[in-house]
Amino acid sequence: MDIKCKNCGQMIDENDKYCKYCGYLIPQKEVEVPLSKIALKDKIQECKATISEEDIDTSKWWDLNDLAVKMSGNKQSLYTKSVMYTILCILLGVGFLIGAFLSKFYIANNLVAFICLFTFMLAMIVCFGFGLERYYNTKGLKDLKENEVVVKKYGFKKPAEILIDGNVFELIIDKQCPICEDEIIGDLHIERIEKKLVVVCNINRKHIYQIDEKAFAEALRESKIKIVKVKKNKVGQD
Repeated sequence: MDIKCKNCGQMIDENDKYCKYCGYLIPQKEVEVPLSKIALKDKIQECKATISEEDIDTSKWWDLNDLAVKMSGNKQSLYTKSVMYTILCILLGVGFLIGAFLSKFYIANNLVAFICLFTFMLAMIVCFGFGLERYYNTKGLKDLKENEVVVKKYGFKKPAEILIDGNVFELIIDKQCPICEDEIIGDLHIERIEKKLVVVCNINRKHIYQIDEKAFAEALRESKIKIVKVKKNKVGQD
């Protein structure tokens, strides 16, 4: 197809690299290269937006029927177990640290000593990691208050939890983002932003919904929220 040269106004072929009349360099169209999965993931991360208070105030309310809970157990019992696990992890970590030193000084074979040292040190790091996670979990359980949803900011799992009549419940959203229509469907999670409880899309943080916290706590107390059990990453109703 012929186009007009921006420099001299003569008609030239769009595929020409320069104008045959004046020598003007013709800008070439960039070929759009399909993004790889890694590049696409990076692009999604770059597009994620920071949620403002105005975004929350203008967002829709999340239907409580699309929320479920998993009962974790009695708060006092969970707290006691978490304390015990914390102490156990720390003791195991100290034990592996001692084992690492002993293997260094009491095993004659250098190769065997190095393998034992490396194994003990790795086990020690893992134990102290679990111990730290258990410590923060213990602290989080202690700080739970009645009817107030707490969103964890630590640990390997970061669920939102609520305390009702001494029992701890973990909030579950068994639904994907209803706004996402592209090939990549956003999972949802719960956050507390600007002291408000919201459901947020993992892919596009502009897809947000408010949760009526008081209404949710009341519905849970009156058994209007479904209680589920989780097995092998699948959510099934009791």
